[in-house]
Amino acid sequence: MSVTGVRPLQAGEHALIGDIIGDSFADDPVNLWVFRSPRGMAAFYRGVAKKLYLRRGFGHVCDDAGGTLWLPPGVDKHIPLWNSLDTAAVMIRYGGPGAIARGMAVDSFLTCRKPEAPHYYLYAIGARTSRQGSGIGGRLLAAGLEQVDREGMPAYLESSKESNLGFYRRFGFRVTERVVPAKGCPPMWLMWREAGG
Repeated sequence: MSVTGVRPLQAGEHALIGDIIGDSFADDPVNLWVFRSPRGMAAFYRGVAKKLYLRRGFGHVCDDAGGTLWLPPGVDKHIPLWNSLDTAAVMIRYGGPGAIARGMAVDSFLTCRKPEAPHYYLYAIGARTSRQGSGIGGRLLAAGLEQVDREGMPAYLESSKESNLGFYRRFGFRVTERVVPAKGCPPMWLMWREAGG
C-alpha cells in the first residue's frame, strides 16, 4: 500500500533531501547548539545523505517539501574518516572548529545509547518550514513504517524537540530515556517502537 504523495528517494537526490532536512531543522535546538546557526545544516545533510543514507539506507520524499532518511538493521551510521573530511569542512566553515567537537560529543553519546537489538533507525524526518503542520510528516512516517512493519522489525529514533513526542507516540513510539548528550547541549528523547507498532 502506498501513502499518497510520498515516493522513495532516488540515489542522486542528496541535494533535495539535504535542503529539505536543513530547512526543517533550522530551529532545531540540538542542531543549533552544534552548528551555532542554520546556515550550514543543508550542506551537512546533503553530504551525509549522499555518502551514507542514500547508499546504504533509504528515504522518502513528499511533494518535494518533506523527507526522511532511514538506515536498516545492521548498518553503521558512521561515515569512514577518509570519506568525511568534506563534511567536517562544512561544519568548520559554518560552525567553527567547535562544531566538530560538539557534533562528535553528541554522536559519541548517542552511539553508546543506541539499542543493541536489531532495528530500523529513523535518522531524520522533516518538512520545509513553509509546509510544517500540513500533514506531510505523518504521511512520511507512515510510508517508512510500512517497510519496517513488512519486515517485522522494531524502530528507533532520537527526538530533539519535546513538542514532537506526541507525534511519534501516535505511530507507536515510546520514550525510553530523556538524555543530555553533552554539557550545554539541549535535551533529547530516545524513542523505541516495538515490531508491529
